[in-house]
Amino acid sequence: MQDDYLLLNGNIISMDDRDSRFEAMAVKNGRIHSVGSNADMEPLVKEGWPVTDLEGRTVLPGFIDSHQHLGLTGQVLNGIDFLGVKTLETVFEKIREAGKTAEPGRWVLGYTLNDTSLKEKRLPLKEELDAVCADNPVMIVHSSWHLCALNSLALEILDPPADLAGMDLGPDNKPTGLVRDPGAPDFVFPAVSTLTPFEVKMASFRKACEAAMKQGITTLHCLEGGGFGPGDTRLVLENRDRFPLNLVLWNQVMDIEETLELGLPRIGGCICADGAIDAYTAALFEPYLDQPNNCGTLNFTQAQMDEFILAAHKAGLQVAIHCETDRAIEQVLSAMEKAIAAFPREDHRHRIEHCEIPNRGQLERMGRAGIMAGMQPAFIHYLVDMDDYELRFGADRLRWMHPYRTMLDCGVVMCGGSDCPVTPHGPLLGIQTAVLHPIAEERLTPLEAIRMFTIDAAYSAFDEANRGSIEPGKIADLVVLSKDPTKVAPEAIRDIKIVKTIVEGKPVDDARDGPAA
Repeated sequence: MQDDYLLLNGNIISMDDRDSRFEAMAVKNGRIHSVGSNADMEPLVKEGWPVTDLEGRTVLPGFIDSHQHLGLTGQVLNGIDFLGVKTLETVFEKIREAGKTAEPGRWVLGYTLNDTSLKEKRLPLKEELDAVCADNPVMIVHSSWHLCALNSLALEILDPPADLAGMDLGPDNKPTGLVRDPGAPDFVFPAVSTLTPFEVKMASFRKACEAAMKQGITTLHCLEGGGFGPGDTRLVLENRDRFPLNLVLWNQVMDIEETLELGLPRIGGCICADGAIDAYTAALFEPYLDQPNNCGTLNFTQAQMDEFILAAHKAGLQVAIHCETDRAIEQVLSAMEKAIAAFPREDHRHRIEHCEIPNRGQLERMGRAGIMAGMQPAFIHYLVDMDDYELRFGADRLRWMHPYRTMLDCGVVMCGGSDCPVTPHGPLLGIQTAVLHPIAEERLTPLEAIRMFTIDAAYSAFDEANRGSIEPGKIADLVVLSKDPTKVAPEAIRDIKIVKTIVEGKPVDDARDGPAA
């Protein structure tokens, strides 16, 4: 395709506020010149504009992943992926093979291991990792990114303090190799990140961008910096022209001064008010049913959260905070409400990230306050075992898991993400999961689910005037699909092929040929 061209004979779903559909569109200098029928484009055809025949294929605005971690995704793409592994024996085989080819001293890194999917229902201990790879440091990161397993050499190199919070100790009072919240994100992950050379990081960042584009994604919200990648926010910001798609950068720290100095309008992301459901550290008002003495972990006092959110809001920043369950949601929602009342700002678009098990009253308050929900529908597909979750929460609380329909009813605007590498980039899978929610009352229509990954995701970055819908004047970020996700059976949405990803009017040559994993 050239800079100016026509797309004819298509099914163009605009995602505008009228849910308009068109047959044809014109792209000029990376922006949408016009939309309409084939007949409307005839004058441009006569002028000699190049034509691409869509042959009935569907065009959507390019997908936006509003919550993912570029640095962590790059790490995973360069490491061992344990997604779908069912036994520790397979884990050990993969570690052993990686150790055979690793240079001396090079870290062997594995990711996306979910203990609830393993036959043994646990992560490996340091002695087990030592038995298969003793000469290289080993770190295995849990799928939640709130828990990890280390071998003895890794522990020796990192030298964690003896009283590191979240470090499991055995009967001999020595580390077992398992580290959970807050020690994993606050100590282990940043320490390993600082050992990664600049060019290795840059190559992995670009690899993550390329993987996203193969899924039809044209904008990534990059939640960088903080404990998960110290210094990565500045690194990405200073090298934005080296990345092949649009990046929305979140500074994942509580340093307001640094964020303003970087010239960023937003702060936060996975600033973790609580931990993770899978690690039993998500903060609850009532205890986990299968751990009756455990209500999870709040990582900040109410005073600390109030102070941070008030200062960030007063400075004009958009704020996003990680809250998985009701007690953490209450802490952050309360802090946001106080800040908005003290310094009214009608269009703040603050976000609560994950918001996996809120209560109805919290959603009503979010709607009234204009607080958005950053949701990851793929969590349900990859991480949620409904039987297991019912054992943890009971049926009454589980009823409010990922309550998409209720959120819409309460006026909460949702944006869709993957939290990659927690789950892979894949908006079509996210859309399908929202449409086929295991709780029927919370299901969305296909168009409602698509909005989460297009226009509402653009809105969440104050970018709806430029992206998120197919309208004249907007940037031509597009995805061409083999089928219409609003017309196929819901269970077939994830199998729709990405025919072409187009970023600022230019096609991405290596868009994937097959369905999402």
